[in-house]
Amino acid sequence: MPRTATTSGEQAGQERLAGARERPLLERGWRYTLVGLVCAITHNVIMIAVDQVGVHYLLGTVISFMAVTPLGYALHSRFTFAEPLRLKAFARFIGGVATAYPVSVAMMMVLCSGLGLGVAIATPIATVALFVWNFVAAHWAILPRLYLQPATVPTAPSRPANQQSVGNEE
Repeated sequence: MPRTATTSGEQAGQERLAGARERPLLERGWRYTLVGLVCAITHNVIMIAVDQVGVHYLLGTVISFMAVTPLGYALHSRFTFAEPLRLKAFARFIGGVATAYPVSVAMMMVLCSGLGLGVAIATPIATVALFVWNFVAAHWAILPRLYLQPATVPTAPSRPANQQSVGNEE
């Protein structure tokens, strides 16, 4: 017996997967880069502004994390991956960003305290170094699996033009 209707949960799952499949890796790549640029600029502005008012760069990284993480998640979910905002995905996204946080802090300590670079120079260096990690972490957090190319979304089967309907036999 064929099913004619799906439950709302199944339908939502199919729509979510269709959204991810519509954006192949190449398209997600340039979208990710654009959102990453927005987040990187926001992070750099926060870090430099915090430094200019005399706050230590370690506190600046916390302030930036709290501001940029929700912004990045929202933009990546909707624009990069065409996915709905979900609490579970946001929690994973925070986890991915948080794992990069100690690396970012260590880099800032080495660049600023160790090498004596200013925050305005060290922050962009650390930002570029973490770009690839954040790309992988965002994919893991938001998409259920990695889609490398678009997939066809199933549609209702169509009847060939030469097929007659049942009950219309001559």
